[in-house]
Amino acid sequence: MDISYCRLPLHFPVAAQLLASVEALSADGWLPHVNRACYDGRWDVYPLRGLAKHHNQSPILQAFALEGSDDAEDFADYAALSASPELADFLSQLCCPILSVRLMRLRPGSVIAPHRDHGLCFSQGQARLHLCLQTDPDVEFVVAGESIHMAEGELWYLNADQEHAVYHRGKTDRIHVVVDCIANDWLRNQLGIPEQQTLSTMSLEQRFNWLAGLTSTILSCSHQERFSLRQPIRELATSFAELIELELHPDIFLDNDFTITTHGKAVSMTTAAQCAEEFLRTAVFIRGIDQAIAERVNASAPVTVLYAGTGPFAMLLLPLLQHYSAQQLQVTLLDIHQASLNGVKQLLEAFNLSDRIAHMECVDATQWHSDQQFDLIVSETMKAGLATEPQVSIFAHLVSLLKPSGSLIPQQIELSTYVLDQQGSRTRLTAKVQLERLSALEISKGNTHALDMRVVLPSGNAWRDIEIRTDIQVYDQHRLQDHDCSLNFPLLIPLPQPCLSEQGSQTVQLCYLFSADPGYSLSTVSTATHAVSTEG
Repeated sequence: MDISYCRLPLHFPVAAQLLASVEALSADGWLPHVNRACYDGRWDVYPLRGLAKHHNQSPILQAFALEGSDDAEDFADYAALSASPELADFLSQLCCPILSVRLMRLRPGSVIAPHRDHGLCFSQGQARLHLCLQTDPDVEFVVAGESIHMAEGELWYLNADQEHAVYHRGKTDRIHVVVDCIANDWLRNQLGIPEQQTLSTMSLEQRFNWLAGLTSTILSCSHQERFSLRQPIRELATSFAELIELELHPDIFLDNDFTITTHGKAVSMTTAAQCAEEFLRTAVFIRGIDQAIAERVNASAPVTVLYAGTGPFAMLLLPLLQHYSAQQLQVTLLDIHQASLNGVKQLLEAFNLSDRIAHMECVDATQWHSDQQFDLIVSETMKAGLATEPQVSIFAHLVSLLKPSGSLIPQQIELSTYVLDQQGSRTRLTAKVQLERLSALEISKGNTHALDMRVVLPSGNAWRDIEIRTDIQVYDQHRLQDHDCSLNFPLLIPLPQPCLSEQGSQTVQLCYLFSADPGYSLSTVSTATHAVSTEG
């Protein structure tokens, strides 16, 4: 288990003599950070402690050693640290083995771009601590999408394995003492991280209670507190991955294990697992599906669910299985990749939930047939703008298997349109379409134009792009919209040339293509009308 950041309950008042000793350091000892691709502006480093073998070598090696070590005995203080009793006193308060110590200075106007330091986090055995010596109110440190401010004298743990960035919009140099250390029980207690068994070492009862607790947290969280779900969703994903021995974020990830079907790209097992880490995306689907199931539970027959495109975790549904008995819920699972289904099977067995599964099959969902009718058909096999992946074709093929009272999940995917001018300013258009039960039925009957859109560009401006926005109604009030996740990111389609709509306005035709690379193609058509209008 890990956390994104935490202020430690230690305070180290920054004495004037300490700042004076920092200012007195030789200017030649400050080194520009070597990773120039990672920042803009001035970001300097002063090595204070590092590998002992570099003690009398180049300061570049002292500050940016290519190799590392997990043994504190391999490290030694450098001269500047030995000459600073104030810093030595601070380090003596850290009851954990200390590896490297550096001063890091960020000048005003500088930006450290979003990046990760792979493996540098408590759960991986090493931790990075920041002691703030000098800062500015307009310095923003962002970790895992959350903004924090470190005040002078405060000591913070930062999970460097997660994406982090710094934006210095102030006027004063930001100076931190950055300590890399070995994670131990003292530091665990300081951070408030409970000791955690892995799923593989837990008993069945412990695993079941662990899953029930996280699922309850996801389901009971209010809309206002939804951003607090980042940690439980990440814990689910990382724990599932560990149990089935899937490396979620390999250092080198070529993603060659996808499958191109006649209806779109079926992403690889690893990519599908990474999608589960998008916490709002996963949480909103889980909450919506739970409501859809709960509304249909009765004593006469189990709720039947078809889940197409499970990935290795069946993440949108598996956490809910322990909330319902086998008499209440029966699920059919489909995925095109046997490796993903093997992962799901491992998880089901680990939590003793296999009795909720009616059928599991490795198959292209657009080619699967059944005589059964289902209460719910779940598939989240899409990208923004319904591009690339086979969501549309899967729904069109499976919708006939839905009971009259049943529901697709998501219930509706709405695509709306905007037009952008040469400066990037957007104007909302009225053209929109929805993928839902009725339009999926239309497509299944051969209407390949059900998702086409037509719009006359507003006159009097030069237009650059058409923008398609994706809003997702998972079920009832459970929605994803406005950049909640990658599925809601705007999709830009460049116009063939800057289109100037004056008295001779232009009609833009957006045609949805059903192919191995599905998505919208754009063409412009001359029209005599001056009104802004759309056709579905």
